[in-house]
Amino acid sequence: MFLHFSDDEQMNFQINRALMSVLSDPAPPSQTDEEARMLADQNARTLAEITAAASKITDMESWSATWWAAAEKARTEQRFKYAAAYYRMAEFYLPDTSVRKEECYRLFRECFDLAYREDSMERFEVPYQNTYLPAIRLKARPGSAPHLCSSDIVSPPNLHSAENERGVILIHGGYDSFMEEFYPLLKEYPDKGYTILLFEGPGQGQARKNGLVFTYEWEKPVKAILDYFHLNSVAILGISWGGYLAPRAAAFDKRIHRVICCDIFYWGLDLILSRLSPLKGTVLRLLLLTGRRELINSLIRRKMESDLDLNWKITHGMYITGTTAPYDFLKNIECHRLTDCISLVTQDVLLLAGACDQYVPVKRMRQIERKLTHASSVTSRIFTASEGGEQHCQVGGFNLARTEIETFLSSTVT
Repeated sequence: MFLHFSDDEQMNFQINRALMSVLSDPAPPSQTDEEARMLADQNARTLAEITAAASKITDMESWSATWWAAAEKARTEQRFKYAAAYYRMAEFYLPDTSVRKEECYRLFRECFDLAYREDSMERFEVPYQNTYLPAIRLKARPGSAPHLCSSDIVSPPNLHSAENERGVILIHGGYDSFMEEFYPLLKEYPDKGYTILLFEGPGQGQARKNGLVFTYEWEKPVKAILDYFHLNSVAILGISWGGYLAPRAAAFDKRIHRVICCDIFYWGLDLILSRLSPLKGTVLRLLLLTGRRELINSLIRRKMESDLDLNWKITHGMYITGTTAPYDFLKNIECHRLTDCISLVTQDVLLLAGACDQYVPVKRMRQIERKLTHASSVTSRIFTASEGGEQHCQVGGFNLARTEIETFLSSTVT
């Protein structure tokens, strides 16, 4: 369920997003009534803690300070799963020049590894250009993966498939995610027979800290991952902006057999245009087309002073793309467009979208469906507010997306 914590739409979304990684799923039928009650009590305490923290937030500065304090408290109490989520939130709005931002990221990673240290999770550093792409693998169970401390780096990878493996799912994010965020949501897939392989590409997480900037040519980092692990048949799950990146990679690498867009993402400029009136959107596109660099920089910087959402989008966008001005950033993400490659997608495709997505126009769904003319099959699902999952990436109702993904994977086994 998508909950109300803040009147600020962006902040409210980010709190709900973090909540997904700390709330426990409803107890399965195999659990006792007492276990179910304990689970419900734990979730109630979590909601109370997050609600209390959210009530103290009035701006970006208080956001970071509040979640930092919550993270420090949780870490002291050895509640590492919660500490990781809170450090991540404390980091979110901090500028890339902030020393505190780096400290938040370091502690986020440290607490994440401690929270999941009992899992048979392997970390890898996949060679890419002059540095590496970070990756996490959790093999299908039952399998032969060794029991490892999750912070260990494995090299070279054990290439043997896990026993009874149904397939490999390659998972990545998009504009602002760390791969560790997806782990709590997807770590049960190995119990269903799938090996999950999460990675960060250029512009994301540790890869950006390694000097790699965001790129629309996602087939390049995907090739590096597939080559390193000697994979010839995978499903790819792109989350958020990954809804563009995943089909882009699939268009050029046919070792990808199934494509999952959670959610759809059609064009990079939708990030900005979706929040503008049609008239203002047309004006911005004309200014970009005619190269009005200084005017665009001036207009956007002025608007950023009073618009928290736009401020974050532009500031973070310049960081991940390695640009220094709004105009250059917009020209960069303008290259992220499915029209350039969608006709080359020949795989089975699952398209997911939320009816109330604040970042991606849901009307793009039909446009993408029509343009997937060579796909082996196209399955689409728009989640509504009445059922849940109506938000971006089904935040607040990800269990619904997970069900759709599992059904798709089962029905398109190659």
